[in-house]
Amino acid sequence: MSSFHTDLLHRGISPIALIFAVVATPLVAQGKAWTSKPIGVEGACTAEGSGKTCRVAFFLQPYKGAVLSMGTTPVVAKFAKADKTLAEATVVVRGLAADTAQSVITIQNPKTGSIREVVVSWVEAPPKTPPLVVLDAPQQRHRFLRRVMTGKQPKSAMFISSTQVVLPLLDDNHSEVIDILTGEVKRLTLPANYAKKGGFVESVRVPPLKEFWVSQMMASAIHRFDSATLAYKGSIDLTGSWTKVLAYDAVRNIVYASNWNSSDISVVSVAELKEIKRIKMSGVPRGMAFSSDGNYMLAAIFGGKSDSDGAGRTVKIDLEKQKVVATVIEGGSHRHAVRLKAGNDRFAVSDMARSKVYFIGDYKKSSEISVYKNPNTIAESPDGRFLYVSCRGRNNPKSYLIKGHDMGHLMVVDLATQTVVEDIEAGNQPTGLDVSPDGKYIVLTDFLDHAMRVYERME
Repeated sequence: MSSFHTDLLHRGISPIALIFAVVATPLVAQGKAWTSKPIGVEGACTAEGSGKTCRVAFFLQPYKGAVLSMGTTPVVAKFAKADKTLAEATVVVRGLAADTAQSVITIQNPKTGSIREVVVSWVEAPPKTPPLVVLDAPQQRHRFLRRVMTGKQPKSAMFISSTQVVLPLLDDNHSEVIDILTGEVKRLTLPANYAKKGGFVESVRVPPLKEFWVSQMMASAIHRFDSATLAYKGSIDLTGSWTKVLAYDAVRNIVYASNWNSSDISVVSVAELKEIKRIKMSGVPRGMAFSSDGNYMLAAIFGGKSDSDGAGRTVKIDLEKQKVVATVIEGGSHRHAVRLKAGNDRFAVSDMARSKVYFIGDYKKSSEISVYKNPNTIAESPDGRFLYVSCRGRNNPKSYLIKGHDMGHLMVVDLATQTVVEDIEAGNQPTGLDVSPDGKYIVLTDFLDHAMRVYERME
């Protein structure tokens, strides 16, 4: 047995603990110790003389300048299917011992100091879709763990447990629930008359019923699912058009649903399971957030007469009167809103047109920061330390449904200083975003890659 394979045994690498090992593998980059968990990959072998020749494929990002090795032996990778900074790497290893079950490929980028280990299990039937390997920057607090392929166009993401995430799919006939640790994907089934229309957009937890609800734009409907069993519980048809964002009001036991085309917000009674009113908006509504006392809603308006005129704004709605009482910020395309944990009724709102995140206090803009192009969803960490921002990147001039010229980004904002402390390149049009209840994991959907990325916070 070679010294390389003996080293593998001493390090205790096993198929079960490839990706989510309790203790990550310490590596050295630019003279400083840092930590990155290995990525598990499966490849196939064919017998050759007394040994075997093996082949493994995986996507690598970034791939340019990457140097691969097995132990002290350089490894040549052939790259194909290049997509901006990402490409499929194919590695052929010859002369392995016939009884070799695993190998380790170390990937480094000398320019950035990034290092990642790929632990390859040699199996009879590797998966048809190769996994993604990302070279984290050495200074990153948030490390890439895995990519899970999804249905078509995952529009949003929401944790419904510590490890399960619901993904509404815009261009598919169902939504999905994914376990971020195992990669298991479960379909949420619906009656055929709804399923065939597609157009699933966002979701919300409804604690009193122990359910989560999913909006369907093309049917102007809300679908109910059991949070524990994922069983379908029924649907609520709305009178608005193109239903998108859902928000639960715990004070009134109400779910509000923003309707894109009809420019209004449906008021849905959880107790009665029906729409009881619509609040007319003078623009295209999207994200919603509530004051701490439940008296007011902050609503993000994406556009005025259309969704592309840049005449959006953020407004304050009196929930007792159910009408707009003030305009907080004018202009732009305001997409998502959250109430922050620190302070008294402080909010954050994303503006896609201006590539900004606004901070609001006392229902006035207190500050703003610039982020990458086309910020979509924003989510705060449970400890209130970070604000995560999914930025789609520049749209293709022909259509946002066609891949653009650059990848989108996941941005990490330190809320104490209101500065961007991490800028992580993601895939094609990152859109959905959420943080696990314990703050350990962040999920991000790559809308045009039909995939979800999982990151782990390292502190």
